[in-house]
Amino acid sequence: MANPLESQVERYDALLSASADMVIVLVDGQVEYCHPGESTWLHSEMLKGVRLDKLLPSDLLTQVQATIERAQATPGNVESVEYVFRPEHMVTLKEAGLREPIWFEARFVATNAGDVIWSARDINERKKLQRKVTNQAQRDPLTGAYNRRALMTVMAQTVAQAQRYDWTCSVLLIDVDDFSKINDQQGWDAGDQLLQQIVTGIHKLKRTADFLARYGDDQLVLFLPETNHDQGMAAGERVRNLVQEMEMPYPTGDLQCTVSVGVAGLQGLEDTAADMLKRAEENLYVARSSGGNRVEGESS
Repeated sequence: MANPLESQVERYDALLSASADMVIVLVDGQVEYCHPGESTWLHSEMLKGVRLDKLLPSDLLTQVQATIERAQATPGNVESVEYVFRPEHMVTLKEAGLREPIWFEARFVATNAGDVIWSARDINERKKLQRKVTNQAQRDPLTGAYNRRALMTVMAQTVAQAQRYDWTCSVLLIDVDDFSKINDQQGWDAGDQLLQQIVTGIHKLKRTADFLARYGDDQLVLFLPETNHDQGMAAGERVRNLVQEMEMPYPTGDLQCTVSVGVAGLQGLEDTAADMLKRAEENLYVARSSGGNRVEGESS
């Protein structure tokens, strides 16, 4: 006659082998058992006997322990949490095979004895898709620069922070001179390629903290945190020189263009992102009215 306990263990092992999820059994905060599921990177035998506080970094440990405590308070109920495993922060898991960050959706269930079943599903691909969709929603499809919605969000947050800590910031409104003439004479494709080349050039020129967005058909905005008005004017001149020196190969001959730039700096506690952009537009109008290929800012 088959041993009932052995039969139960066989069924348990068979159930786990059919699961794609990583499954860990915790007894008194220590790994009693680990099933790798489809986590081909994991050498699961290396985790047996490891305590939770040696497995997870402090910030993730706090999150997971709180979830476990909720599960133990109501045995049989499922408690869920999402987290990311990062090899640079997890020595034990790195030794067990973790080589790149992986997002997991985890579920915790406690038995009446207090043991915890920890099931973790790899959701890396879902997270990548979410980031891609979010990124696309914030980007201009032609140039790859951020769009107006993303710009206004970042400007509003940064302006508020600058006002709180007595910092400063500036904004450059960049307009391609005679852009409609370029489109009329060379075609829309030429105009599109010019914009793409200008954005690529400014990306190489700007600092990491600076924020570049497409603001209109032929307008870009370069938002400069921690930059006073004089520094913003200097940045505007660098952008103007960059574009003036550009040459873009094209079937009808190399194309060149210039830009006009309006600059505005943060002015006091009542100033807003919209106010700054409005002043930049006014200064841009002065630059264009003065013949273009100019940088105009605010009077001292």
